[in-house]
Amino acid sequence: MGSGHPQQIGGFGGGCGPTSKVAIVGPHKEPGWVTCHFSQCGVTIADVDTSAGDCGNILAAVGGFAIENNLVAAEAGDKTRVKVESLNTGARYEIDVPASSVGVQYMGSFCVPGVPGPAAPVRVATHGVAGAQTGRLLPTGQAEELFDLGEGLVVRASIIDFARALVMVDATDITPHFGYSSLQEVTLQRANCDHALCSALEKLRLQASQKMGMGDCTGKDAPKLALVAPLEAEGRQGLACRYFVNPGRSEMHPTIAMTAAQAVGAASLLHGSVAMRALARLPQADSGTDGASFTFEIQHEKGNFPVSIGTTDAKDAEPMQAEQFATGLPTTGLYVTTVMPIAQGSAFLKGSN
Repeated sequence: MGSGHPQQIGGFGGGCGPTSKVAIVGPHKEPGWVTCHFSQCGVTIADVDTSAGDCGNILAAVGGFAIENNLVAAEAGDKTRVKVESLNTGARYEIDVPASSVGVQYMGSFCVPGVPGPAAPVRVATHGVAGAQTGRLLPTGQAEELFDLGEGLVVRASIIDFARALVMVDATDITPHFGYSSLQEVTLQRANCDHALCSALEKLRLQASQKMGMGDCTGKDAPKLALVAPLEAEGRQGLACRYFVNPGRSEMHPTIAMTAAQAVGAASLLHGSVAMRALARLPQADSGTDGASFTFEIQHEKGNFPVSIGTTDAKDAEPMQAEQFATGLPTTGLYVTTVMPIAQGSAFLKGSN
């Protein structure tokens, strides 16, 4: 991957966290299934972090890869469902790939904000993602936690583990302290240069990691952190978000991870959370779903990304969770994205003949 150099010149990495990832895909004992092991590779530091959980963008590409490499046979019709078992978290995924017996169809007209050019839509359904990294949907059991960052700065945050262990911070508590009048002013260029803000967020993330049972996360990318705030435009069911790959490295994500989008969506169903407060309304179920699915627009710097959260009746949950998730207990996720092949061949290890 070229890790150990800021531009990753000696390998395939793109010089930032979101473009320095690897999926190891293998056969499964069940037909139609494959296994996937995800690794986050360092950029300036030559290391590999397997504690970061799953990557929703990488997972979307696993489907086409599995078909192209004869791990899963293409089905008749215009799409093939590839089922994936994560070796990182044990979560299960169903990837609907535009493919037939002729091959995988990559070209199309579907657009994703932040991705250059249209492509064929790839639908990803997620299962078993509640507690994917900690074993608990709410690692602390609470909808909201307070974090004292010193100098009179106390910040509200919600911690959830749904597809990804995520610390969601109320942006209105912290961004004004560092000179931002709104979350819209927190841009990739400005945030990555704002070491004071990133240092405060990393301090909060370190505290949260201990509180949620993930230990000292120094040097690790999990748990992740995001700032959330209400949308500036009213009328839509969603919230604004700025997602950080790792604030300890002053690295904000240019958009939002698919796993993080699901976590934000699930937290939007949690009464008393910073996400529901940013939503500024009670969640409304998708029409025709009998109240079992909720779609939220997650607004990032490049645009809006919709994610759907499937729910079950919270009455079957623990008493506290039944109250916290009165609208419905999040159990599944659904999103649509695109993939495109870039290269195929052999990689040469540094120092090899």
